[in-house]
Amino acid sequence: MALSFQKYQGLGNDFVVIEAKSLMDPDRARRLCDRRRGIGADGVLTLLPPKAPGAVAFMHVYNSDGSVAAMCGNGVRCVARHLADARGLDGEIDVETAAGLRRCTIHRGRRGAVESISVAMGPARDEGEQAFAVGSELLRARRISMGNPHAVIFGDASVERATAIGPTIEAGVPGGVNVGFAATGLDGLDLVVWERGAGLTEACGTGACAAAAAAVKLGLVDPVREVEVRLPGGPLRITVARDLSSVLMRGPAERVFTGETEL
Repeated sequence: MALSFQKYQGLGNDFVVIEAKSLMDPDRARRLCDRRRGIGADGVLTLLPPKAPGAVAFMHVYNSDGSVAAMCGNGVRCVARHLADARGLDGEIDVETAAGLRRCTIHRGRRGAVESISVAMGPARDEGEQAFAVGSELLRARRISMGNPHAVIFGDASVERATAIGPTIEAGVPGGVNVGFAATGLDGLDLVVWERGAGLTEACGTGACAAAAAAVKLGLVDPVREVEVRLPGGPLRITVARDLSSVLMRGPAERVFTGETEL
């Protein structure tokens, strides 16, 4: 059966977006994400009928390996952009996720084009410090939950470092963990994320939120003000409450193309 889809990206973190009444199986999602034999994506976002009052859709997240994520920050921005494009929704909209409701705000420019989307990501939960033994190194990470698990390591925020160490740390936590490699820079943070179930990606929305929350907790950045988190795909702007009770993420999301597949 032919499957209609939309391809979206947020700072290079790309997704296949599908509106459906039921969920596809994980193997089909994995094949859709294959960059040589499929559409190519970091994940599949399926918009299902919502159950929560006031929500316009439920966002289900498949990672590129067919595993399921409760939440995806860049993904929810892409979903909000799709709802603006396909359904003509504007202003504030609530998207239901397995991690709870996320309120998205569509920001338009003077000519009505969508310029950015901000998302109230809820609280960041500080889960303390965790040490990881990788070869001869003992790495100390700050564990932060954004509705999905993150381990943030401050120091070297390079792609090489993330590629070399990320898989070992991901596998070092039961069920896996997203691993952020962060460094404090001029007026913000530099960040590379090894994502659970997807590997190295251009950007990670929840990872940027987790890194900013960890930096606030450790006193590396000031709370309550907007922090620029610079990822390989571009910057996100994150605002974290002093007590981590609320996190606001703002960034772009764009439609790449529309298509149909027999996969």
